[in-house]
Parts: sequence; structure tokens; C-alpha cells
Amino acid sequence: MPRPAIGVIYIALLFASFILPQTARAGFVLGAASNFAVLYEGNGNNTLQITNITVNFNVGVGGVGKLTDSGPSTVNGNIDFSAANTGQFSNNNANNIIAGSVNFNDANVTTALNTVNALNASLGGETGTAISIGTGNGQILTVNASAGMLDANGNRVFTVTGFNTTNGDTLTINGDAAGDSVVLNFTNSVNFNNQVVLKGISEDKVLYNFVGGSGLTGGPTLQINDNGSSSPNNLVQGVFLDPNGPISVVNTNITGRVFGGDSHDMQIVSGDVIDSPPVPEPAHSVFVLGLIMALALVFRRRFTPTRTH
Repeated sequence: MPRPAIGVIYIALLFASFILPQTARAGFVLGAASNFAVLYEGNGNNTLQITNITVNFNVGVGGVGKLTDSGPSTVNGNIDFSAANTGQFSNNNANNIIAGSVNFNDANVTTALNTVNALNASLGGETGTAISIGTGNGQILTVNASAGMLDANGNRVFTVTGFNTTNGDTLTINGDAAGDSVVLNFTNSVNFNNQVVLKGISEDKVLYNFVGGSGLTGGPTLQINDNGSSSPNNLVQGVFLDPNGPISVVNTNITGRVFGGDSHDMQIVSGDVIDSPPVPEPAHSVFVLGLIMALALVFRRRFTPTRTH
């Protein structure tokens, strides 16, 4: 490439970096876990049971965990095991659909679980704004990101001190102008049976983080059931993370992800639909790439000698 073109592109990059508006603060980062809709810790030789569900992305199983698909179920992605033991997978219904492949000895599962487990511990240790969710006295069904404690990484952190909802309730989470992520730390077991509406914030920037316990003592129990199959408009949005507690997802439409399960059986059953949100390319990066390509084309044409005949 001619040197004038290189110089102009360098200037354009500086312009893009210092003059153009920057992207929002990153907040928590899912890393390798963004490649999965469902991650099961798989400790203690227990089982992830899936029956009559649809998962529109990859499913990962760690450790010595088993997965039994009793169907009829559809997985529009891969089923990946961190272990090499093919006996950890049982496909018990001829009508099951696995659009991808069943893979073993997949290190990406372990990497993803390590990432979310570290997130659980680090974010769970942060001080958050105390809120109680529900319709009782002093409880709320609207969470504004701007009210959360802002940490150094662009997370708005809340500590959920109470949770009492029904299928008829809708929790609304409003993003803030800075594009900060929202973290809701739970220390108690909950029945998450309400709907969730996100405004001005995407599913991968809202984390329901269940904190405490271990494989021996057990963490908070998470039950998710929003009566989704009988009411198609019912929807729960966001990322659920409960590494140390039992998880049950029943009759629910989720746009987001479900991670955890520890050394407990985990079930995803009875009409669940889990849609994993796409990971968007940052707008700033897309603009810069487009600017570089456009300038390269312009200067290639300008400085390419004209052929003579």
C-alpha cells in the first residue's frame, strides 16, 4: 500500500479513537460463556434433565455431569461436554432434534464455567443498593439502573433483600444513559415466576447473580416458571447465574442464559424455550473498520498508477 494511504488511515484511527463517541462501559463480561445458552456445572455425578423444550443455542456440561434428553426436545446448537466420557449423554427419544453435534473433551466448557464462577464470586462480594422486589409493602417492580451502586467496571449493583412475585407480575429494568450493566445479587432462594421487560438495556447486560453456598452446603435454590407456554407473550429476559445451587426451569420463555447447578440435578422441562441473545459487534468498532476499508479503497485508487497502452 502506498505510504500516503497508510498515513491518512493512521490519522483516521486517531480521530475515531479520540473524537467519536466511545462505546458504553463494558460491565461484566461473559467471555467464553457467551457461546452457550445453558451451562451445567456437572459436579457430583448428577444430571441435567431436558424434556419437551427448545434451546436455540449451545448447551454445555462440565465435570462428570450427565445430560439426559427425554424429549421430544430441540437443541438448535451443539451439546458440549468438558469430559471425554461418551456415557455422560443419554438420548432417550427418537424425535429429539440436535441441529449441531454432540462433542466431548471440549475445553471451552471448562473455560466458560471458570469465567462465570469467577464473575459470581467477584460481583457477589460487591456492595449493592438494597431493593425488595414484589408487590408487597415497600417492594418494587421497576428497577432503574441509575439507582444501583456503580462499580469500577461499569456495573450497577443491587442487593435483593426480598423477592415475592406472581405470574401476573412484570419486573421492568430500565437501563441508564451510560449503558452500564445491571447486577442483581440474590442470597436467598427464589421462585422467579414473574415476567421481565428490559428497556434501554440488552439481555446480556442484566445478571441475576445467586450468591453463597458451595458443593457441600448448597447455594440458593432457583426456580424459574413464568407460565410461558399458556401465555406466549410471557417472557423472562437476562442471564441467570447460580453456580452453587439447584436450578429448575419449567414452562418458561427465556431470552437470555441459564448457568449453574453445581452438584445437584438440574432440570429444564415442560415447554421451556431458551433463546440466547446474539452478541453484537460494538458500534464503534464497526465504524472504525468501515472507515479503514473506505479509506484504503480511496487511496488505492488514487495512488495506483494509471496503465497506458
